[in-house]
Amino acid sequence: MTTPRHDHNPGPATEPGTLRCPECGTAARPVPPADWPLAGFAVRPGASHLDGTPLCPVYGPHGAQPAEPVGVPARLTTWQAVRQSWLAHPDWTAADHLAWLDGEGYDTDLLDGDPGEVIGRWLAEHRRTARLTVPPGVTGEARVYVVAGGDMVAVFDNPDAAGAQRMVMEAAGLDTIASVMTPAQWDTAREVLAAEHPHLVITDVRHDATGQTP
Repeated sequence: MTTPRHDHNPGPATEPGTLRCPECGTAARPVPPADWPLAGFAVRPGASHLDGTPLCPVYGPHGAQPAEPVGVPARLTTWQAVRQSWLAHPDWTAADHLAWLDGEGYDTDLLDGDPGEVIGRWLAEHRRTARLTVPPGVTGEARVYVVAGGDMVAVFDNPDAAGAQRMVMEAAGLDTIASVMTPAQWDTAREVLAAEHPHLVITDVRHDATGQTP
């Protein structure tokens, strides 16, 4: 298998998005703010300034709250579009993705090489990185796959589901980390996370899980 030459530079660069804060007029991004002082009292907003701070407050019937961004976000690059469509349609071939990209208005002739071969390399890389490796010391059949990004931690008993979740988070612009551990190790880690980071949303989707831990 040939690893992409970081054809993460695939085709022309996308134009910057036009999302902005309606109050101060500066650029905004569709990513929750890094710090949210109202954690536990109000839902974390879905957008922030480029420096990670909440958008400027606006006043309404329920007091001050961050403004909603205005404008249109930047279009995905061809590589990002293929990654997202692969998550939704993991059985698609390179030809299927090419047809979809053409329908969405992407100019695949601008890719560096034969479009079918380039997309084939991307798909092979997506499938390879979607599987989480098991570190030394984690033995036995029972394993917990943990993916964390932003203010969310998701827990799985299936490595493919965990890998797909990680890809979704990264596609949303979140820095993610992933780890594999035993159920006992996860129980300890969950207690520490809940105590030290009470704003985290811990979602446990294992078959034998009891539900969600706030």
